[in-house]
Amino acid sequence: MPSWFDTNVQEPFQFFSTSHIIMLSILFSGIVLLLIVHNVIRKNVTLQRGIKWSIFSLLFVSEAGHQIWGLANQNWNMEDHAPFHLCGNASLLAMIALLRPSKRLIQLIYFAAVLPAIITLLTPEVFYSFPHFRFLKFFLHHMALAWAGIFLVITTSTEISFKSLLHMFGVLNLYAAFIFVLNRMIGTNYLFLAGTPDVTTPLSALGDGVWYYINLELFCFAIFLVMYGFYRLGRRWSRSNETVEEEKKSVNF
Repeated sequence: MPSWFDTNVQEPFQFFSTSHIIMLSILFSGIVLLLIVHNVIRKNVTLQRGIKWSIFSLLFVSEAGHQIWGLANQNWNMEDHAPFHLCGNASLLAMIALLRPSKRLIQLIYFAAVLPAIITLLTPEVFYSFPHFRFLKFFLHHMALAWAGIFLVITTSTEISFKSLLHMFGVLNLYAAFIFVLNRMIGTNYLFLAGTPDVTTPLSALGDGVWYYINLELFCFAIFLVMYGFYRLGRRWSRSNETVEEEKKSVNF
């Protein structure tokens, strides 16, 4: 088996190394590009279809490749490979939404996937460096997840309201309650409800015991608020541009 696909760590991952910065640059470049040309994407069916299938392919190949990697290396286990973590679950839902758009599904993906994926890439829990398969899978998978959430909102008529924020936060909490029980039953750490990740992340500052769960709730709600504010600013900017374009057309007429 080639070294880029086995389980041996040839070179450990380093935060903000050249490869890390390049991946972050690709992530944010993709987000900015989607936002800047969102009107063009909405109007151009061919371009929209191409982006949709590109994101879908990245998500599908990442999920399938992750399972194959675990099985090929006889390293498959429930905690690392079953899609119960937030990003793994959101990835499956995003693929479904890309094929069959649903208002509620898109709202959930927007709130629960975009910013968490970005935060995950800023503080990644990955132990392999470029060009190992796990490094590429981790970054491309989370990039595609962030792009999918934004793409689905800008290409559909889905509205993001404060009411939808509260509704989706409730859905997330119901899912967390299920995962909390599952963690206790099978000894896993899905959603990091049983403890913080093995690397330093924002979750590391949330404390211990009951305070960890209280702060985790507040942290998640803050993420939802940021995404809601991001949407409102984006809508205001989009409407401002549309007004300018209409004024230009009326002047030319």
